[in-house]
Amino acid sequence: MRAYLSKAIQIKGKNWKIACDSTNSTYYPLVFYSHAHSDHIPRRLPKTNIITSKTTQTLLRNLTSNYSEPIYYEEYSQEDLKITQKSSGHIIGSTALKIDSSEGKLIYTGDVSIRDKGFLEPFKPEKCDILIIESTFGSPDYIFPEYSHIINETRDQILNYLENGFPVVLMGYALGKAQMLYHAFSKLSETIIMHEANYKINSLLLENEIHGSISAISYNDAKERALLEKANNWILYTPLKSGRDTFFTYLKKKYNVKIFAFSGWCIFPNYKFRMAIDHGVTISDHADFQELIQICKMCDPKQIYTIYGDNIRFAAELRKLGFNATPLSKQTLLESFF
Repeated sequence: MRAYLSKAIQIKGKNWKIACDSTNSTYYPLVFYSHAHSDHIPRRLPKTNIITSKTTQTLLRNLTSNYSEPIYYEEYSQEDLKITQKSSGHIIGSTALKIDSSEGKLIYTGDVSIRDKGFLEPFKPEKCDILIIESTFGSPDYIFPEYSHIINETRDQILNYLENGFPVVLMGYALGKAQMLYHAFSKLSETIIMHEANYKINSLLLENEIHGSISAISYNDAKERALLEKANNWILYTPLKSGRDTFFTYLKKKYNVKIFAFSGWCIFPNYKFRMAIDHGVTISDHADFQELIQICKMCDPKQIYTIYGDNIRFAAELRKLGFNATPLSKQTLLESFF
């Protein structure tokens, strides 16, 4: 099998080829989309054979422009090739790709997490010959606190604010992090409000009966009904932006809100001040450095290709542990035959 980067991550066998997480609209005979984040999908979806989960399929239909309806598969087989999916634990609908062929077994993780977040099935590593693994937090600088501990600690902080008359704003990406926050904190108030970006995704999930949605009202609706003035114990979910943004400076001045931002980057002490927020909470829908190492050890591959983020640093750290690891970039062409 060959793995290389040419506009998209491409994996090629003797009689087959697949492109993974292509962000361009180039036609490939077979494409895998691990999840529906904008940095993993194209704006315009060409008609082709697509392997993805049912949830991601629904999101693709609504978040991309289709020239015509693609042909979707959850599994794909031809001759001695079998392609299947398994949960990657990243966001709703996210999957890793598993390729079994006469040339060996390959796993492409996409973005990945093995943490138990309570509503997503974590990625479960398994033995393989080749592992292509994301490296967003592939540096020893990124070791996150235990998930349930940080969630419980943050829940207590939010409750304290609400009970003392301070509404709270919880920032996280509308697709992915937001669903984690809904699951963790939506029961803390009877008044749950969403920024329009969050409300749009949440409504899509509700309409399609996709796990991860909650009951809420939009910010515009809450304003029209004067709910923000009637109560001071509301929670507003918004995308992650600077607290200096006009919208948030207005909320601070008008309602004295307390702002929480949720990101793996919060591990840096200056993040809170740089973002002009009250609390930076270190949680991520990606694996941290220790989890990435654990995945590699449990998969125990003959060869590892690192992609995205700190892929050069992570490959170097893996080589220290005795793995055959190489960062995948446009300058590398990696081959492995079994």
